[in-house]
Formats: sequence, C-alpha cells, structure tokens
Amino acid sequence: MGEKILIEFSIAENAENFRGPNFKDFRIVSGPNPSTSSSYSFVNGKSQSTINTTYSYLLIAKKIGKLTIGSATVNANGNTYQSNPISVQIVQNKGNKRVQNNKQNTQNISNNQLYIKATTNKRKLYQGQQILVTYKLYTRVDLASTDLVNNPALNGFWTQDIKVNSKFKREIIDGVAYNVATVKKALLTAQKSGELQIDPMEIRTQVRLQKKSNRRDPFDPFGMFNQYSAIEKTIRSKPIKIIVEPLPTPKPTHFYGAVGNIKLNAEVDNSTVKANEAINFKLILSGNGNLSLLKPFETTFPPDFEVYDPKVIDKTFSANTHTAGKKIFEYLLIPRFEGSFEIPAVTYTFFNPLTKKYQSIRTAKIPIQVLKGEQQESGANIIANKEDVQLLNTDIRYIKTNSNLELKNSIFFRSTFFWILFLSPMLLFLALIIYLIIVAKNDGNSVLQKSIKATKIAQKRLKNAQKHLHLNEKEMFFEDTEKSLWGYFADKFTVQIAQLSKESIAHYFKKFNIKEETQNQFISLLADCEMARYAPSAMENTKMQQMLKAAQEIIIEVEQQKR
Repeated sequence: MGEKILIEFSIAENAENFRGPNFKDFRIVSGPNPSTSSSYSFVNGKSQSTINTTYSYLLIAKKIGKLTIGSATVNANGNTYQSNPISVQIVQNKGNKRVQNNKQNTQNISNNQLYIKATTNKRKLYQGQQILVTYKLYTRVDLASTDLVNNPALNGFWTQDIKVNSKFKREIIDGVAYNVATVKKALLTAQKSGELQIDPMEIRTQVRLQKKSNRRDPFDPFGMFNQYSAIEKTIRSKPIKIIVEPLPTPKPTHFYGAVGNIKLNAEVDNSTVKANEAINFKLILSGNGNLSLLKPFETTFPPDFEVYDPKVIDKTFSANTHTAGKKIFEYLLIPRFEGSFEIPAVTYTFFNPLTKKYQSIRTAKIPIQVLKGEQQESGANIIANKEDVQLLNTDIRYIKTNSNLELKNSIFFRSTFFWILFLSPMLLFLALIIYLIIVAKNDGNSVLQKSIKATKIAQKRLKNAQKHLHLNEKEMFFEDTEKSLWGYFADKFTVQIAQLSKESIAHYFKKFNIKEETQNQFISLLADCEMARYAPSAMENTKMQQMLKAAQEIIIEVEQQKR
C-alpha cells in the first residue's frame, strides 16, 4: 500500500485513438504516456523491423485488497484491439528490521561510488530533428547484479534504439577510475514543440560488501577467509530538459514533414512498354534525418495510367547521431493506351536544421513511350483515349445574313428521307442500349479474362527473366522472376496488389484446394527470390537456371490443380 504501480499497454504496430481503462480504485500519478520505438535485426541475409507503441500509467492504489484494472482499447491498421483485464493484490506495507538495516548499509555507498548518468548530444533542436541520448552506469563498487526498474518513457519523442555493448570498460573521470557500462542508447525524434523531458532511468543493483572479519574466530584468527553480503541499492539518473522549437511558418506547399538533409531520385524500370504492361516507378528519398517517419506523398501521373498504392521499402539504419539510408516508394503503373506520355517532375521540400531554411528538390521529367499492346483485357479499354478528344475550331460557323432560298415543289412527308429522319433516333437509341449491355458484360468478364491470361502473362515475364540471365543481369533476373510469381497469383486468384502476402497465398490456395506441398513450394520460391535480390552475386548461374525452371513448373502445377 502506498507504492507506485507501473502499468504499460503495448502493441507491435503504429497505434492511435487509445482509450484507457477506468481506474476507479487507483489514483493516477501520471499517464497516459505514449511512446513509440522501433528496432531492426538482420537474420540470414534478410532485414526485419519491428515497431512498438506503448501507453504507460503510474498508479497508487486507494485501498487494500484485490483490485482489478479493466481493459484498454486502441486502433491500429483499421482494426480495434482490446487488452485483457488484470488483477492486483494490494497489501499493507509493513516495515521490518531487515529493511532498516539494508537502508543503513546502502547509505554507506555514496552517489560518487555508484550512479547512472544520461547525456545528449544537444539540448536545443527543431521539431522533427533527432538527438542522441545515452544512459551510462558508473561504479566503483563490486556489483553482483543489475535490474532495470523503470525504462524511460521518453514522451513526445519517436524512439529508435541503437544496439550497444553493455560490457564494463575502465574510464578515468577527474582522476578517479570507474567501471563504466552503456545501458541504453537511442535516437529520439521530436514529435512536438515546446519543453520536453528526457525521463530518468531507474536501476536496482545488488552490491557485494565485504563483512568485517571476526578476529576472535578460532577458525579464522587472521581474517584470511573473507565473507560478503549483497546489499540492494536503487539508482536513478537525472532528467534532462530539451527545448524543441517549432518549424518556421508558413510551411511550403510541398513540405511533408521531412527534417534533415534529403535527396530525391525518380526512376522507372522501363521507359518503353506496350499498352497494359506494368511499369515500376520508384521515388527514392535518401540522406539523413527523420527518414523512418516519412510517408508516401501526393504525386501526379498521366491520366491514362492506372496507378496502384505504393509499396514502401524502408532501408534506413541508425548511424552515430542520426538515421541514415533511404526510403523507397514503389508505384505500379499500367498505361492503357499507346502514345507518348510523360511522368511529371516531382517536387519535394525538406527543412534543413543546419541552414535553418526550407530547401526544395526536384526530379526530372521521365518520358514514357507506350506501344500498341495486345487485345485489351477489360471492357473499360474500349473507351477512346482522353487525349483524342479535341475541340474543333469549326463547330460554330458564321450566320449569313443574305441567302437565296427557293421553294421546291416536292413532297417531303412520307418520303424516304422523311422515314430515315423519323426512325434514326429510335435506331440510335436501340443501338446505344445494345452497346451498353455489351460493355457491361465485358466489364463483368474482365476479371475472368484476366484470370485466363494469367499464365500467359507470367510466362512472358519469365522469358524476360531468362534474357536477364543470359546477360548476367542477376538483380533484374530475380526481380522479374519474383514479379512473375506475384503477378500470376494476383491475376489467377483475383487478389489486389495491396493484399499480396504469403498469408493471402495460403488462404487462396486452401480455398481452391491447391495441395499444401505446392503451396509450400510456391512460397519457398518467392522467399528465395526475395533473399537473392539482396545478394544476387552470391548465386551461381546454374542455380538461377534451376530457379527459373522451378518457377515455370510451379505455375503449370498450380494451373492444373486449380482446374
């Protein structure tokens, strides 16, 4: 009773709209305190990243007994998640002689002998700028163990932990030797302006103290056999105040939150394609700064291009004092008509803390030549190109004021020309209805047509991969092989690009009674392609030929089983 209770609600996603439980039996000391952290690992040649969002409370119970903390809810990825309720047993706080003796012993250990210190590389920065915080443990006593009691919440910052070596090293500070260990190092990105605090870290230690020898002991009269006792001591670092200045206003039109030193590049995998063939368009943001927090931004494409939501590829890493690397936004574009097109230049603005100014960068325009493709797969493609609709300058003609009109003695009523004019609107209306029925039918069959041609399109992409193999273009080979498998799966099972995953493969293969062995081979082949793209030079040409043959065979096998 009377002790502080720390409760944390964590979810391994970017979360929002957190709603805490009703703490009716507790007094809230602080909270909710949101924090976001990310970590990266590199296993078997493949990088993995995890994001964790935590909301913490510091509570004190109002009464003794078994108390219940209810459920909290939070939104993530369009879904609502709910935590489980937990029970806490609150008992009366009873002091005893052992605790008093322990306090007396810990008072003999001064703060200069054992302490933890937090340092930062700067105390003043802009919103969105990064700082490095380091927590180090300094000791001149013998430590039996250490235990982290309170990990700093770092509210108001986006946290990215840096891997550290926690082994003790000897350092001389003001002429005094210490054993020093780095406990935690993290890059913090300020998410709001104002005065923020680097929270203290609290560590519980077990200090080994030598007992005084008993010279009256007949078995150890000279104190040769030392005895030790473990004393518990809790240490806590001092908080640090950080001043975060807001970004200058007004903010430019093409500013999307980037702070640092950023470069922008745009590229396509092919500038000459046939109609209805895919183009991979990449926007690459590189440099250093808050790259991990950057999201896709508004980009303009030709109106006759079908554009899918971008795939975000995060290739950032933690440097000494900032995040570096690159963030790639990969768009899938499908031109529907032949002709000469142009992907407009992309403008991007970032704030440079060194110059304290906004800087704009711009890509070059990318020309795209679209050739006449095969028979279009959907009914929507029969509509005329938008660029073919032109306004004629002869639509409105000059009205003549003088005319030589003559009345001819001919009977117009019931003549052939009369019946043509009379029946033409009805015939045109009937033709329009028939046309709309055909278009609707074609639209309904577009998915079926796409599924039917899935194998043909995949085999065509595999032929391109074979060309890259002969030219020793390994990276392009693996990329085309992987695209052929993903494209075949998406077309054959009518799966949207945004829903492509190994889980969706398992779902649809099971739904259409595809053998589990075939499913495992398909997923394994995709994984091999994905891994090889990061290290293409490590694979020999013979193994690449075997992979190409395996891709051709697995597509045929899935095709036969789906029938």
